[in-house]
Amino acid sequence: MLFGNKDFIRKKKYKEIDFKLLASTNKYYKESEAHIDEVTWQDLDMDNVFADINHTVTTPGEEKLYCWLRNPADNKEDFNKRKNHINSFKKDRAVSNNLRLALSRIKYCDFDFRETINKGFLINNLLLIGMILLVILNVGILAVSLITMNFTALPLFIITMAASIIIHFRFSMTYNAQLQVIGYIIKILSFSKKNWKSVEKVSPDLADRLKELNSKLSKITKKGSAIFKVEGLDVIGDYINILFLIKEINFLRVSSLINKNKKDLIRLYNNVGDLDAGLSIDRYRRDLKYYCEPDMDNEFDDINIIDMYHPLLKNPISNTIDIGSSIAITGSNMSGKSTFLRTVGLNSLFAQGICTSLSKEHRAKFYRLVTSISLNDDILQGKSYFLMEAEAIKRMVDSCNDETPLLILIDEIFKGTNPVERLAASMEILNLLAAANTKTLVATHDLQILPELKGYEYYYFTENVTKDSLEFDYKVHKGITSTRNAIKILEFIKYPGDLVDLINKRIEVMEL
Repeated sequence: MLFGNKDFIRKKKYKEIDFKLLASTNKYYKESEAHIDEVTWQDLDMDNVFADINHTVTTPGEEKLYCWLRNPADNKEDFNKRKNHINSFKKDRAVSNNLRLALSRIKYCDFDFRETINKGFLINNLLLIGMILLVILNVGILAVSLITMNFTALPLFIITMAASIIIHFRFSMTYNAQLQVIGYIIKILSFSKKNWKSVEKVSPDLADRLKELNSKLSKITKKGSAIFKVEGLDVIGDYINILFLIKEINFLRVSSLINKNKKDLIRLYNNVGDLDAGLSIDRYRRDLKYYCEPDMDNEFDDINIIDMYHPLLKNPISNTIDIGSSIAITGSNMSGKSTFLRTVGLNSLFAQGICTSLSKEHRAKFYRLVTSISLNDDILQGKSYFLMEAEAIKRMVDSCNDETPLLILIDEIFKGTNPVERLAASMEILNLLAAANTKTLVATHDLQILPELKGYEYYYFTENVTKDSLEFDYKVHKGITSTRNAIKILEFIKYPGDLVDLINKRIEVMEL
């Protein structure tokens, strides 16, 4: 049975992902001009999206996939490089499956690999000499006692063994991160040594890099592998490890090599990450109903996406959109406006991030995606909804004249304040954004602002709501909505009839 089966992938997906650690490791990668900020990441529910698409089986692979999504390609050269890398794993499915199986043996590192490497490993020659002398004393007492059958030195042996036990456990606690990272280095080196020829069949350039680095770092493999040979095998193995201080002595012997080869070790880590992330996207694509590789070029003026859908929806309704100018989207409650914005945003991010669009055709230039969709009051920082929204919109205003064009998605602009100020601010800010280097998509219930918008096309979502049914087609239509459904929904969920009548009468008075 091939390794790339669904049973394996399902087990992998339920691994708990440490998003805090992932976010912190993103600083090691070059930030693209199209980087995704935290507000946009949360608006698009990217933690859940990442968990859904993540088929990586190693820590460096998980980090690289996360990096691709936080730093989408911002130019054609980088985009094509990323796309060609992902596509290389189509060449030989059997090889790709076997590589994923081999990578899965590396597993995960609980610590920040690069930070641990860069801090430097312990070098203490006096401690090393002291440990070696203690081992000689332990072995000497034990050997003499057994040979002569004279156990008068047994109390001294108990003392020296107690010292070894204390050193062993204190060392493990103090240098836990470094020990685990050494173990991770050994696994990565072992993988590159055994599998570079398989990698060569799908990605020759990557194979050459793995081969070169493995050759440079072979001394670490030889010395470092001894650290973990007997530990954990059985109780006797653990006692041997303590008696001879195998882990501690070999750690001190290999630490200087690690300090001398920091850059190459990190390069090796990154290359394994490239391999795992590329295999992950190739694997993810296989389960999709359909997808396309987007056509990205800064010569394009419009964004054209045909039959796009959202990956987290069980039964998604596809939509097609041709964004030639900015767009204002109207429609009733629950009709699909917010989901549509997220679908546009997610496919734009996927297109530039993982060279994959969940659509039948995707054509666009390179944008930086900025959103304001699902903000909340920040109780801990004492920020109101309006302040959060104002800050989110301000980052759009501040960036709208940048050299990198913006794709801006806004759901119900300034809904956190009073109608008069909301309408005035919305009109002016939306016009400012549309006149700048942007494509702005805004969903709104405020039909009053539409006549005042300049440079916008109009689209809407519609529904059929009665006292007995709620029906939505979730399809985007060109034009402006002519319906509203808030009171109909109150009727549908059985609000008292006399209360609904009073509400409708008040609406009639207000609209006179």
